[in-house]
Amino acid sequence: KVNLKSDKAIKLVLGNDKLGSSETTLAAASRYGAVVGINAGGFADDNRGRRYPLDTTVMNGKYLNGFFPTNNDTAFIGLNKLIGGKFSSQADLDKLNPLMGTTFVPVLLKNGSKMSIPYQWQNSPARAARTVMANYKHDQLLFLVTDGYDESGNSGATLAELQDKLQQLGAVDAYNLDGGGSTTLVWGGSVINRPSDGRMRPLATNFLFFK
Repeated sequence: KVNLKSDKAIKLVLGNDKLGSSETTLAAASRYGAVVGINAGGFADDNRGRRYPLDTTVMNGKYLNGFFPTNNDTAFIGLNKLIGGKFSSQADLDKLNPLMGTTFVPVLLKNGSKMSIPYQWQNSPARAARTVMANYKHDQLLFLVTDGYDESGNSGATLAELQDKLQQLGAVDAYNLDGGGSTTLVWGGSVINRPSDGRMRPLATNFLFFK
């Protein structure tokens, strides 16, 4: 649970601060001296092994690689306060003045109500390590991480279970970030979950938190 007293307390960073590069959440947190680090949005690899953030990504109030209308159930997840959802035009997103943000799927809660989980995300995999960003009534942030032992779909949490848990915790809006082997939570210089790849996955983007 994070109470953001300053917009300087959270930062979205690229792997090694370079588009197309990647690094683990622990490496990013260590490099910046962050107190907490967590994996961020999805990514796509090119045929040269370079790893790029998925679709719309905003850093320092600027679009990193342009605006991409949300499609195939994706959602933009951003911050000045927590904002997110589907955006068909850049003008619609600009109205919310995102300072930073990333893209993944699906939206879990909106105004405290469960959102419909797309069929393909109900079963592929059914259970997995998950990373969720949510907020409370006073715009405090909640990051929820579940462990999964591997990528078989037999361990971790379903998205429906996470919706139930988030409602129990009093979350208002909630979004699923990249999960599976990407799910990583760093606290005080240590990884406190068990990454399901058996090792930390180098990622295109990570969220970092500072005192």
